[in-house]
Amino acid sequence: MSDDDDFNFSGYNDRISASREPDVEAIDPAGDVAHLTQAWIDERAAPDLLQYQEQCIQRLLAKIEEQTLVIEELDPRNDTSVILSILYQTELERVKFILRSYLRTRISKIERFCAFVLQDAATRKRLSRAELHYAEKATRQHYQNSFLSSLPQSLQSQDADVFSRNLSMVSQPSLDEAVFCRIIDDIGDFQLDDYETVELNPGQIYIFRYRTVRTLLQHRRIQLI
Repeated sequence: MSDDDDFNFSGYNDRISASREPDVEAIDPAGDVAHLTQAWIDERAAPDLLQYQEQCIQRLLAKIEEQTLVIEELDPRNDTSVILSILYQTELERVKFILRSYLRTRISKIERFCAFVLQDAATRKRLSRAELHYAEKATRQHYQNSFLSSLPQSLQSQDADVFSRNLSMVSQPSLDEAVFCRIIDDIGDFQLDDYETVELNPGQIYIFRYRTVRTLLQHRRIQLI
């Protein structure tokens, strides 16, 4: 996937006046950038696929295209405009880097757990339409063409149990992996898997099994670090 393929700016038709200088809020919409940055960190730390941040990404893509148009309209003969252009392009590249890294992290998980992603209804719901299409058409077809088709018919099904010993051939995320998390909500007493209770207060950092705090992450009561 090339850098040019990472973003789709089609459909955004609002033009910016040539006399308008770049808007700091348009360049760095702090809320969306901070939200996606944390989503990227969570995605890298979590063993499974998290919810795709569609609305946040769409807003950032619109802002990126809007700001790109504004930068293109700056006067290259004006020293101040040249300096502004460099500064704003640097900021845009930072946001694009976060977007690319977030998407590539998710694609890496989809490729690793393709069969599981396609089978598990809860995981499928957390994918974007493009990601689901990628999993269904590209990755599964690649596996089939590359080596599954050369196996005996009895071994071509990836969801088959191996030798009837209930050893699944489907690679899936390990929810028992340890993760570091920061408490961002006043959770109070929280019961762990072994029935031990721990008090969770904002700002504290713990290491837990991912399975234990998965629901807290889904409800944005913790952040992974």
